[in-house]
Amino acid sequence: MRKFVIVVTAIGMVAALFTGASVAVAQTSAAEMLEQARARAREMEELKAVLNGPDQNMRLASFDIMVNSGDEAMRQIAIDTGLASADTLMQAMAFKESVLSLNRIVMSLEIDKSQPADIQVASQKILDANGNAYELPIAESDKKTGIFKIYSNNKGQVSGLELTFKYSYDSGRLSLVDETTMKGPVRIYKGGYGNFIATAKIR
Repeated sequence: MRKFVIVVTAIGMVAALFTGASVAVAQTSAAEMLEQARARAREMEELKAVLNGPDQNMRLASFDIMVNSGDEAMRQIAIDTGLASADTLMQAMAFKESVLSLNRIVMSLEIDKSQPADIQVASQKILDANGNAYELPIAESDKKTGIFKIYSNNKGQVSGLELTFKYSYDSGRLSLVDETTMKGPVRIYKGGYGNFIATAKIR
């Protein structure tokens, strides 16, 4: 009986030691993760400061490095900062990066009220028959030139703060209006031409 008690006591001591060790490891891991998170936060703040800094060359170089780093969080920070930037060159880079990362652009159409009455009537018929959503699929893109392929020989391009496209008989020109949206005139053929103002989200 005494031997049994000694064995049980020994097992209990070993278990306690392992439990204590596990808690210590967990605490160490938590501390390490917290320090890593703090270091990561400092790094991001430093990069944001560079993107908003006075040196344009540094801003543009940092933006390019961040979007091509393979780190999605860094890429998103660069795009967010770029789209909100007063530096139109960096804003254009962010606009192109954001648009060409999409696999499609979905536009919401409204009739262009600046058009003659007969065109507005034709445009309304197109909306009645097809709805107000218009989709532009992006099959592939070249971020250097800003050119994207839609289907067959149909193409579009992002240049500066504008996107232009030719898709079969349809065409359009949209401009960045804020950090998430582009807007502009499009012409669509559905048994007749209609003229619209299109709005599309880029993120």
